Amino acid sequence: MKKILAFSVALALSTSMSFAATEYGTALKNAVKQDIATMKKETKDYNASVKEAVKKDMEAKATANKKALEDKAAANKKAAEAKKAEKLKEINAKIAELNKQKDSIQNSKDMTNTEKAFKTKAVEKQLEFYNKQKYSLK
Repeated sequence: MKKILAFSVALALSTSMSFAATEYGTALKNAVKQDIATMKKETKDYNASVKEAVKKDMEAKATANKKALEDKAAANKKAAEAKKAEKLKEINAKIAELNKQKDSIQNSKDMTNTEKAFKTKAVEKQLEFYNKQKYSLK
């Protein structure tokens, strides 16, 4: 009877150990599966956040580059307008000088009418040239 009791206890003990091992294995397997699923989700979320950060950085750089180009274009436009204004100022000064010359030629009393006509014609051609330049700049 002792042997049967010992055998029963050993059988019960081995069965419970076997059951515990099986339960532990299943629990371990489920825990590993859950850890893997969690890691996959965290990796996916991290990749999405990195992708979003990169996208925002690229947009910020594109905006900065666009602004820099616009600023450069505006600076170039201002420089061109300043050159144009300077050129117009020079042309207007020459036109005013030529008009004074023309008036002095026409009011001159020591020239013949033929000389006045030739000199006036020459000054008028110069005036015409500078007026064309003036209108081409506008």
